[in-house]
Amino acid sequence: MRTTTVGIMADPGLPEKVARRVAEDLPGVLSERSGPDVSWEIEVSRETLPLTEEGAIPLLDRAEELRERYGWDVVIYLTDLPRSHGGAPMVCELSAEAAAALVSLPTLGLDHFSQKARRLLAALVDALQEGTAQCPSATEVVEALGHGQVRCVLPDGDGDVSYIVLPGRANRLRLLAGMVLSNRPGRLLPALASCVAAAAATGAFGIFYASIWNMSDALHPARLAMISVVVTGALSGWLIFHNSLWNRSRDTDEPWRAGSDNASTVITVWLSVAMMYAVLWSLLFAVSLAVIEADYLQSQLGHPVGVLDYVHLSWLAASLGTLAGALGSNFDSDEAIREATYSRREHQRRQLADTYDD
Repeated sequence: MRTTTVGIMADPGLPEKVARRVAEDLPGVLSERSGPDVSWEIEVSRETLPLTEEGAIPLLDRAEELRERYGWDVVIYLTDLPRSHGGAPMVCELSAEAAAALVSLPTLGLDHFSQKARRLLAALVDALQEGTAQCPSATEVVEALGHGQVRCVLPDGDGDVSYIVLPGRANRLRLLAGMVLSNRPGRLLPALASCVAAAAATGAFGIFYASIWNMSDALHPARLAMISVVVTGALSGWLIFHNSLWNRSRDTDEPWRAGSDNASTVITVWLSVAMMYAVLWSLLFAVSLAVIEADYLQSQLGHPVGVLDYVHLSWLAASLGTLAGALGSNFDSDEAIREATYSRREHQRRQLADTYDD
């Protein structure tokens, strides 16, 4: 029986998690495809390759060296760096000669992430093992990704590198969703320590004032919801512009890239602020229940009170606190916020491309 070793290299964060999940089931999937004559071993490496000056990962240039060093027959690199080719999001680039493929995970979207990656890697390994195939069959890639807009770009001239791309606007939206997932919005909260502290202090201060009680009682839930949207949007905008997260660069060949970058920034930051808002509301709700006695609140409002009155009170106080968080964010580190907003690779790419609007 012949043993084939597949090495999976992955960027830190989500790619490494996916690589380790895929490595558990991939030998069985490959055995079903190849039959009993081949035994499969999967190795996951924590080593990552530095970006080039152009912001690319030079896997194909280093593939032979890596395979010899680790004793791999095939090497697959998983990255959370968004890639494109010919104006379309790129799933992967591969070379049968180098026995290597580089996979950009954001193109997989949001749903069934690990399952898609496992099926895609199995198809890529098969194509690379054949030695002559430039791409897996379109049918296999469609089945792996779960949708039908897939194109394989074959090499020109004497080149050996092929590309699997996803044409169409729907795939750009799928890429955008994958970019937000790779950014992992919740990571931004620890970097906003001063912002969160200012918001919590202001919100807690607000629940002690009867004027806030009466105002929250008078406001309709729809207006409270509108206030929530406005303050979270205002804080998100402040964080983006104050920390120079907006990308003003323009690529004449792929003008949609800057738009995708900025859209992922807006969504990532807003989701982080929304998480902060939810945590702040929960804290203030608990504090209001503990501090404000129901009979006293009833005497101030002039009608019987229930849980919903405390909900409205903490709701308005959380909005006031969130707005005050913009002031506290001035004391948070710009660099820490940038690192927490994006995946490690995306942050490195933006630094190399000088896209931060300083």
